[in-house]
Amino acid sequence: MPNIDLFSTRNMLELVERLPKPKTFLRDTFFKNHETSVTPSVEVDFVKGGRKLAPYVHEKIGGKIVENTGYTTETFKPPLVAPNKVTSAADIMNRSAGENPYSTQTPAERAIRKVATDFNELEDMITRREEFMCAQALFEGKIDVVGEGLSRVIDFSFENKETLSGTDVWNNNASDPLADLKEAKRTIQKTGSINPDIVIMSSDVADVFIQHPKVKDLLDVRNLQIGKIDPQELPNGATYLGRLTNLGLDLYEYNEFYLDDFTDEESPTVKSMVPEGTVLVASSSAQNKMAYAAVTIMGDDDSFETIEAERIPEAWAERRPARQFVQLNSKPLPIPAEVNSWYLLKVIG
Repeated sequence: MPNIDLFSTRNMLELVERLPKPKTFLRDTFFKNHETSVTPSVEVDFVKGGRKLAPYVHEKIGGKIVENTGYTTETFKPPLVAPNKVTSAADIMNRSAGENPYSTQTPAERAIRKVATDFNELEDMITRREEFMCAQALFEGKIDVVGEGLSRVIDFSFENKETLSGTDVWNNNASDPLADLKEAKRTIQKTGSINPDIVIMSSDVADVFIQHPKVKDLLDVRNLQIGKIDPQELPNGATYLGRLTNLGLDLYEYNEFYLDDFTDEESPTVKSMVPEGTVLVASSSAQNKMAYAAVTIMGDDDSFETIEAERIPEAWAERRPARQFVQLNSKPLPIPAEVNSWYLLKVIG
């Protein structure tokens, strides 16, 4: 039987590609398109939308030349995320958690099993980072890249946002949440040339919205099987609330969290992906995308190798003490190519 190098780049790539991918509500809803690049940067064309009418022309004169649609190109450099795990001699010599006490697994078999487990955990971490980046892009219009030796902002120049005040806040019965959603939808239709179809609410907003006297009679929650929506298959943290038929909007509460251990390293806190008091009105058909830049690693022959993929695994060994490292690299960046395709409302002060 031929020897198989478990830690070769090719074999690890095949392993990583077969890993089950965690579902992420924001990424899978608004950044469904994925694109990889062969360079460390990604370029995006922002098309200048227009609403020109075709010109009338006299039959004897013929057609009239119209100007080509213009566009601007922006270059972004996705940040590198590269968590790694280590395997020591003790990890493969002793029984692992959950393993049968009378297991006859060999150290080599435990090593293979641990590699698969490690890559699964690293995949989960990167996917969670991607979901957080998507949340920042949507709810802040920018992505803060903060890490050891890193501090920069990727700004998408988002402007469609509004903060309500006074009697307009939704926890005041004098407010009109339905009118606010209708106005947000009309703004998107005008500035973004796209029809919004989905609303994402933070948990505190969802509670206030459902109990609002102007909403109770109009919110259709009797039939949860609307269109392609199936509440039983929603990712963790996402709850389908109902549909505003007159506005053509499906309503969701997204109650997912992340550990913020970078704002204050001494006092990590758990925070919500959707900022409190916030509502997002958006289109699930917008041409946004997840872009992935190429990653350069040290290849199997100890030379630099640049790989175009969403996930790039690598491995290396150290002596004294004997340790094997596996690392999963990625350069992801959610890009809202249609910046005017959503509207952000701060509805609770």
